[in-house]
Amino acid sequence: MLAAGGGGETFSTRTAARILAVTPERIRYWVKRNLIRPSQSDGRNYRFAFSDLLEMRLAKELLGSRQHIDPIQRSLERVRGLVAPERTFTSLKLVNDEGRIVVRDGPVLIEAETGQLIFDFEGSYRPGRVEDRFGPARVRERFEEARRIAEEDPLRALTIYSELVGREPGNFEAHMRLATLLDRDGDLNGAMRHLLGAAAIVPASGEVHFKLGLLYRKKEENQHALLSFLRALECDPTQVEAHRNLAELYDLMGRKREANRHLSAIHRLIKGD
Repeated sequence: MLAAGGGGETFSTRTAARILAVTPERIRYWVKRNLIRPSQSDGRNYRFAFSDLLEMRLAKELLGSRQHIDPIQRSLERVRGLVAPERTFTSLKLVNDEGRIVVRDGPVLIEAETGQLIFDFEGSYRPGRVEDRFGPARVRERFEEARRIAEEDPLRALTIYSELVGREPGNFEAHMRLATLLDRDGDLNGAMRHLLGAAAIVPASGEVHFKLGLLYRKKEENQHALLSFLRALECDPTQVEAHRNLAELYDLMGRKREANRHLSAIHRLIKGD
């Protein structure tokens, strides 16, 4: 699944393939053809950073149904040469314009394979970057876009939510959505960071503390899970699933009296419904 490295979490070939909805063999082929460069490699065991996933997603979009990879490979190589070291080329806007890869960087248009400037007299190419003015209406629009595409394009949704959190670190909902997607993809540490961020924003949210408890259980940190579920019940005593998890944890610890107390609470809550 995921591994922690010096530059943050990395994705295995299989996990990257699942996120991008391609086969692992296709990713290995891209690496073999130097279309994509993994952050780490040990023979055929590749590890990809999040920025590598963005590059792969871009390559997938540019390739489309084309069978010839060479023009795309040459175009991406040239684009890498155009980008300053402190930037990633995914910060540019690239489109496949009927077989011609066109790069937009601010007002500049370049045909990637040849390096020739394109004069956009009619302004027909629309900017791909998020505009600097990012008011509440735009935030909501982007949030809804990410919510709609989360199932079919989780990587794009991750990108949008990360963008929102970068612009609005206090955006509780974006932290929660990011945590859900990262948890689903096996990035437990990333999910934990965003849940803790959400908990700092809304400390009295029972939902956050319950999800933290579930995450700690996945990480087999039962004492932390116990404290999170107890905190969830402080915020919302009616959470049946928090009681259920506490009953299971106390039972595992051999603390039968506490386990029975939470089982009784579940019975009362269900009977009350």
